[in-house]
Amino acid sequence: MSLPTATRHLAAEFALVFLGLPLLAWWQGEALRRWIIPQILLLALVCLVILWRDPAFDRHALRAFPRHWQPCLVRIGLTFLAGGAALLGWAAWSEDIELFSFPRQRTELWLLVLVLYPLVSALAQELIFRVFLFHRYRALFATPGRRVLASAAAFALAHLILGNWQAPALSLLGGLLFAWTYARTRSLPLVVLEHGLWGDWLFTLGLGSYFYGGHL
Repeated sequence: MSLPTATRHLAAEFALVFLGLPLLAWWQGEALRRWIIPQILLLALVCLVILWRDPAFDRHALRAFPRHWQPCLVRIGLTFLAGGAALLGWAAWSEDIELFSFPRQRTELWLLVLVLYPLVSALAQELIFRVFLFHRYRALFATPGRRVLASAAAFALAHLILGNWQAPALSLLGGLLFAWTYARTRSLPLVVLEHGLWGDWLFTLGLGSYFYGGHL
């Protein structure tokens, strides 16, 4: 049975934005790698404009916390403690990572990243890969589980541009976690908080070189 025309158009748009663009960026590699943040911000702005002009979009999702937010914070905290300890063990074991090199060697920049990463990068990425993707392509991915998987896969593919396997692999795991949180809460602030927490920890451990053009 053929898909309705509108659904086919959405499928083509999704493939272009979340498959075609990441593959193009990966192919270009170094030429685009140093401009990652402007690319993220530009795409986030486009997504925000599309959402803002969509009468079916509930703008309250951009600032809402779930009614029962305390259990969500507890779950986020416990997951972070367990996963953060695992990342610490991996970083300490890996010969490629100089543990805590970023805060020790570039303390002022590290502190700046701790503040700006959640407010800029995490916010923009969650707007794109959670709020926009969940709303815009809900007809393609009819169940929350499918939206979680699509979101996580798109999030991982977007990190191919970084030119290493660690960034897409870690982003797939993070994408599943963040998408699951958003599917349960529909809260952009909450998922940005979670994303920012993990991102700051990655940079603190010394894993930031995998996520910012291969260097810091």
